[in-house]
Order: sequence, then C-alpha cells, then structure tokens
Amino acid sequence: MIFTSCENEELLSVDSAYKELLVVQSEIIPGSIFPGVRLTKTLPLGIPYNINLSEIKDATIYIRIDSIKIIPLHYTTEGLYLPLYDLPVSSGEYFELFGERGDQTFYAKTKIPYQPNLENVFFDISGFYAGAVVNSYSNECYAALWKVDAGTLISADDFFQVSTSNGQVPGGTVSVRTASYPLEYQTNIYNGKRYIQVFSFDESFEKYFTTKSGNQVINNPYVQGTGSTDWNVEGRDVVGMFIGYARSDIHFVN
Repeated sequence: MIFTSCENEELLSVDSAYKELLVVQSEIIPGSIFPGVRLTKTLPLGIPYNINLSEIKDATIYIRIDSIKIIPLHYTTEGLYLPLYDLPVSSGEYFELFGERGDQTFYAKTKIPYQPNLENVFFDISGFYAGAVVNSYSNECYAALWKVDAGTLISADDFFQVSTSNGQVPGGTVSVRTASYPLEYQTNIYNGKRYIQVFSFDESFEKYFTTKSGNQVINNPYVQGTGSTDWNVEGRDVVGMFIGYARSDIHFVN
C-alpha cells in the first residue's frame, strides 16, 4: 500500500498497518435452535480469508438467558462455540453473551424479537415501493425487503431504512417501506408478482444499519464494516453482532 504526500512517498507494509480484531458473530432466530457463536480474528491485509487461520479456539464463553439461566459454550470446529445440548429460542427472551480470551473481554445483549405481525401492506405507485404497517414491541426495530416473482423469487440486496418502536405506546404500530423496485420490475409484466417481507430485530440493529459503511450494501459486514460501524458487541478490539431477528411471511402487494 503506497501513501503519497506533497513531499515524499512512503511504502507502508501490510504488517505495519495490521491490527488484529476479534470478530463475534451470532444471528439468533425465534422458533429455532440457538446457532452458537462464531469467533474469528481479522487477518493481515493481502492474506486471503481462511477459516483455519482466522478461527479462535481458546476463548471462554457463556450465555445468560433472561438474567437467570447460564449456559457455557464449548468450541466445536471452525471457530463455532455451542452448548452441549440443543437450546430452543423463544420470542421475548433476552440473551446476554459473556466472553474472555487472554486479556480481552467482550459482552453483548440482544432481545429475541417477535415475528412481525403486519396490520396491512401497501404499494406506492408514485415511488414504486412496497410498505407495511407492523405491530411494534419495545426494544425492537423493523425493516423490509421487496421481492419479485421472476420465475424464481428475486429479493432486494438490502433494506431501505429501519423503523424503531422508540416513543411508541405499548400495542402501537410502525410503518416500514422497501427500496424502490428496480426499473426492470416496474413494467406491467410484473403486475401481480410483487411482494414484501418484513424483518424484526433487536433495537441495536438500527444503529448498526445507519453506521455501516456509509449505509451501503455490505455483503460481508465483518470484513467491510468501517471503523465507525456501531457494532452491538462491546470490548476492546472487538467487532461483530450478537443479535436476534425474525421475519414475516412473504406478502403480496401488487
């Protein structure tokens, strides 16, 4: 990597620019079995990703559910830590993650959200996007993706916005919308083939979404996220998301 100033040029080796970060990853879905927590580390620039080089085997991790139930996690393979038995996940639970590796400690907390319950869906013909009104719960946020039946079901790459339930009264609703359908799917031949799917997340997802790489699509957030990304895992030199989410059924809109 070469940095150029007005007075000189300097070659910066990838090793001198490298700072190892611990990467924590877990996406927890209600109605399923707890998927465990994957621990890896970032690799120096220029080294292709290799799970055998990046996996972490020597961490001590446990989770706590609803401030009561404590469950140790154990290393299995490829950086994945699991409990000794299948652990069903239910909506409304709160999961906390506690971890330690050497002199590093990390912590995260997430609500397991409820499956989105849609009061109604709509299609905005002027903006060519789909939307929905969703029953909201505390400590949750919501987002939506458009989908099109083009022989196979095509989906948007990313959310357009995230709506929160902050300030909403219990039993209230929030509105969500998708990005606009691409021009190729705005033609009449796709009438009757447009859909929407709504996602619910722990509320920490809203900060992550608005800070990730300038709010652009990220295919691999643990590689592409910027230094300003607001992860929900706390700790020195630690990044990642330990987060609950759920998705609605796919609903026809137009």
